[in-house]
Amino acid sequence: MPTSPTDIANLYNILGAGELSRLDTHPVELLVTLRIISEALPLAPQRIADVGGGPGKYAFALADQGHLVDLVDLSLGLIQLAQVEQDRRKAAGKGNLLESLSVGNALDPTILQHGIYDGVLLLGPLYHLVEESERVKAVANAAQLAKPNGVLFVAFVSIAAHLRDVAMREPGRLIAEKEFYAKYLQDGRYEKSKPGIGNVHSFHTRVGDIKSFFADNFADTLELVELRSQEGILGGSLDAALSKSEPQVIQAWADLMYEKYSTGEEHLGCADHLVAVLKKKT
Repeated sequence: MPTSPTDIANLYNILGAGELSRLDTHPVELLVTLRIISEALPLAPQRIADVGGGPGKYAFALADQGHLVDLVDLSLGLIQLAQVEQDRRKAAGKGNLLESLSVGNALDPTILQHGIYDGVLLLGPLYHLVEESERVKAVANAAQLAKPNGVLFVAFVSIAAHLRDVAMREPGRLIAEKEFYAKYLQDGRYEKSKPGIGNVHSFHTRVGDIKSFFADNFADTLELVELRSQEGILGGSLDAALSKSEPQVIQAWADLMYEKYSTGEEHLGCADHLVAVLKKKT
């Protein structure tokens, strides 16, 4: 069954405040991901589309680096939070502004102009597209936005991430929901109705399946440059305590994770989030 965009938008309308602060409590993920982007797009200003970028945590950080960023998200609530930050910056005269903010669906090929972006971020949408055909369509749409030789950043959530979370919070679920988890471990589909939240649709995957996804569907159009973990070996909220550390301590850990623990096959499974860096072929 196709993923319901209404359900996803409603979910993030409810979770908006938490989404706004999430990366504050996971600073290594934020800094490692920004470095991944900066290494691939080293010269500002570059034109960047942040599709599914939520309240704009990455979008504003990239704008502050001098990039020209258009932010799109499915959730009106999250775009409204980004607009609050945009307005705050305007009033204060401090911090760079986004080029545009709009509500839009990663599955809609008309959300932004084609062929004009040096970089396209797809850091959130694939988490919630449970059908492979939808994930293919979202990536294909993102590729259309990019210039020839433009760079795509496409993120996935690891199956191991959810299992770590269940083990820490509600370990009995593995037995109580035995049939659900037997299926989940096969296809990575997490589809449930949660009280107070509604329908939750998410998709989780494995390193080998990410590589196969691009090889099977985009061999002629996209080159997989690298696959990196966004937390290094500090997945499972192991970086949460760093949010209370001094900035230089946080940066030192982020640098270590990026340089030593974000690419090796033995380290990729330790992350919650994995980002594929791809170049659009001419």
